[in-house]
Amino acid sequence: MHARPTPEHGTPRFGVLGELEVPLALGLLRLSTQGRPEEAEAIKVIHHALDHGIRVLDIADTYALDEKDLHYGERLAAKALVSWSGPREQVRVMTKAGLTRPKGKWRPNARPERLRSSVEGSLKALGVEQLFLFSLHVNDPAVPYEDSLATLAELQRAGKIKHLGLCNVSIAEVEQAQRHFEVRALQCELSVMNRTSSKAGLVALAERLHIPFLAHRPLGGHAKVDKLLKNRAMKPLVSKHKVTPHEAALATLLDLPGPVLPLVGATKTASLDSSLRALTLRLDDADRALREKISFAPTPEALRELEPAVDPSALPTIEVNAGPGQTPEVVIVMGIQGAGKSSRVDAYVEAGYERLNRDLLGGKLADLLPRLDGLLAEGKRRVVLDNTYPTRVSRRGVIRTAHRHGVPVRCVHLTTPPREALINVAQRMLERYGRLPGGDELKELAKQDPNLPPPLALTRYAQSFEPPGADEGFGAIESVDFVRRPAPEGYTNKGLLLDADGTLRKTKSGEIYPRSPDDVELLPGRREVLQRWIDEGYQLFFISNQSGVASKKLTAEDAAACLARTQELLDLPVTEQLFCPHKSFPVQCFCRKPMPGWGVYLTRKYELAQEHLVMVGDMDSDRRFAEAIGARYFDAEEFFSRG
Repeated sequence: MHARPTPEHGTPRFGVLGELEVPLALGLLRLSTQGRPEEAEAIKVIHHALDHGIRVLDIADTYALDEKDLHYGERLAAKALVSWSGPREQVRVMTKAGLTRPKGKWRPNARPERLRSSVEGSLKALGVEQLFLFSLHVNDPAVPYEDSLATLAELQRAGKIKHLGLCNVSIAEVEQAQRHFEVRALQCELSVMNRTSSKAGLVALAERLHIPFLAHRPLGGHAKVDKLLKNRAMKPLVSKHKVTPHEAALATLLDLPGPVLPLVGATKTASLDSSLRALTLRLDDADRALREKISFAPTPEALRELEPAVDPSALPTIEVNAGPGQTPEVVIVMGIQGAGKSSRVDAYVEAGYERLNRDLLGGKLADLLPRLDGLLAEGKRRVVLDNTYPTRVSRRGVIRTAHRHGVPVRCVHLTTPPREALINVAQRMLERYGRLPGGDELKELAKQDPNLPPPLALTRYAQSFEPPGADEGFGAIESVDFVRRPAPEGYTNKGLLLDADGTLRKTKSGEIYPRSPDDVELLPGRREVLQRWIDEGYQLFFISNQSGVASKKLTAEDAAACLARTQELLDLPVTEQLFCPHKSFPVQCFCRKPMPGWGVYLTRKYELAQEHLVMVGDMDSDRRFAEAIGARYFDAEEFFSRG
């Protein structure tokens, strides 16, 4: 192998893992999950690895069959070490958490409470008082990254974890984590078939930080390992050195400069022996020239990411709440979808600012960075970007790009609550299309009209949101509270909104909802109570969720006929009958309760006054729907029993 840079101050090549005589780690994933060998056979494989000099074991709380089997891999490692006669004190055990295994699937869960319980479970499974190296398995998009990082730092301060690492991350995420704790290891996928992490600069970052880069799936992963047999870049090495493609691929990783430590997986000792044989293969410059078609070098973008950040205090100062001006600045107008960012940015555009918006320009959020860099390089020093920017990572590129050009960054944060944003999006749909599209129709419309986000997009924003902070490098941060315009003076009518199933009616058949009008039976006491509300000037409206239409258990005509039969049995005037025919999960429309769509529609169409808006239902979705539109809510049982 070619000479490697010597770490500064005598730091071991693999940081906290030390100087490893055998630069391989054994991953216990395949020994712990579906298709795993018997425990005795698995322990035999682990012992074989340890007997041949491997001193690092990689596990996770979810290396198991499912949620009921959590910590299996950790218990397996503990049993293998206890029964091994070698120098156990030399072995380093690394574990991680941040995923769940519902029914054997892999799902993110890095909520603080989950991380705490995972650490306690890992301590118990390994039989130790402190975990040597504990890593965050993934950045859970449903949890603010800051919350996950702060929880890990808290657990480290409590003495439960010695060293902390990160898996499957970007340079920006590592930088953010460093605010909370010292990152002592990185773990990402890396192989001759997938060089993304190295090209993104993560191997270079690990070398700079003097920490190990743990390369998982070094042979492409169990499902893709056979593709190495056809890999053209490995054929010259295979032919010259008389080795297998797998050994050539592993030797290529071992030959990389920097602290790359491949995580090999095996369920049999023969497979492990093949990986160990790769250690004997020494590549020379001619070998590297033969495979030069595949590059592990960081891209120019990654190299810029690795550059030290500009000190914001060296930049010109900008006033808070100054509004559009003539001084150089990059403005980030951020907030949830439907917050009203476009109208806010109009003032900047009118004042001569260049606008960058992903919805208008297309592509990904990261695609705006080269455009911003180009504008600033051309001397256009006033630019405004209006996108959601919910996390520190999403904002980091804009800040660093502006700072490289000596331009300060202003953050204008629209603090619109999700409830108000949902109403805004529903109003936008009604204004543009006169209806509330859902499912596939909404997806098609969104291709041409990017201002129509699905409900899930707003939910994800709220889940992942991290408030902007001065330590990000902003020159000024302005918070703009949402104020809804009052309803027009003519909105004085009264509306009583009624759920159907379980509120007004039940079925004769015992089914949850009727599929034909003949199956509808009115619940007792409904007509008398509703008549009194009509006498008080209230109009009646039916609002029902009928996801059976989407699942083809009944037709839209059937659902409408059943609602018509409900009105017929009530023998009362009902101004309009509405139902949502879309899927129940995941919610992909704005008309399914608790989404506010039908409430917005009725309020606009019939000029209903919010102080005279009442919702009656029997489910939590009814209650939440009432909260979303600002209506008073009554549970059906109480409403009709008390009159």
